[in-house]
Amino acid sequence: MALGDVIPRLLDASSELKPSLLGRLSGLTRDEQRELLEAWGDIPTSRRLMIIRAATGMAEDNIEMEFTGLLCAALEDDDAPVRASAAAGLWETGDRTVIAPLAAMLENDDSHEARAAAAGALGHFAEMAEAGKLIERDIVAVRSALLGAVEDETEETAVRRRALEAIAPMRHPNVPGWIRWAYQSAEALLRQSAVYAMGRTCDPVWLPVIVVEFGSSMPAMRFEAANAARELADPKTLPYLHELTSDDDPQVALAAVQAIGGIGGTAARKLLKHYVEQGDPALSEAAQEALRVLEADEGDFSMLTLQEP
Repeated sequence: MALGDVIPRLLDASSELKPSLLGRLSGLTRDEQRELLEAWGDIPTSRRLMIIRAATGMAEDNIEMEFTGLLCAALEDDDAPVRASAAAGLWETGDRTVIAPLAAMLENDDSHEARAAAAGALGHFAEMAEAGKLIERDIVAVRSALLGAVEDETEETAVRRRALEAIAPMRHPNVPGWIRWAYQSAEALLRQSAVYAMGRTCDPVWLPVIVVEFGSSMPAMRFEAANAARELADPKTLPYLHELTSDDDPQVALAAVQAIGGIGGTAARKLLKHYVEQGDPALSEAAQEALRVLEADEGDFSMLTLQEP
């Protein structure tokens, strides 16, 4: 189906947004992106938001769906919620052409929701930078935009915390100090972001803090501590995580199971098998999934080892 046949159906508010229709917006060429952008503003605002959210949901369910062109077009939308949803939908893309518009949104957008979403989307590029998958020019752009947001004392807290979470993997000398600043804050959300950022650094220097937060009175902090432990992957946290699998908050308990699976190893495998056999249904199911992921990862590692000369 030609894009020219799809656009009238997008404009028609009575036309259902079926997967077959939205699927045509996947993998847009540059010419098609420009064609869509010309008509985009004529689509009712509420429907534009529905399109972005539906497309993002499709991409999460089907890895073959790629809506980068659509989402980039929507970054220029007049409506802040549409822009924010478009930026949020780009959180997993590795297409370096979106770095500049996301950085511009973070630095200049009038909506703090859109700026926060842009910061979150840049977080994936921070990971790519640390893994050596970005050229220096892009690394500088990502780091400059994120660090600028973190260090801007006039910026909304919601934006600063997302920027801190995003930049955490990048080994910049200012980052540890800002993590400490957030952790020492009286604002609970900033403290939660600090613990999340500690995990994303993959730096064991934060392990003592994370262990302390396993015992926090706040479920959200225990949840973030479990996630951070998964990122640090230190087997010394297994006993603490085992205790958290009995947490009164089910989300904390499930996060602990996932962390145990992420750490891996013989001890982790034994714990997961124990939960499969003796845990409640939700815990057992989470443990089964963690075991499947662990076995798949170990299988991939074994294949790589066998292929080494």
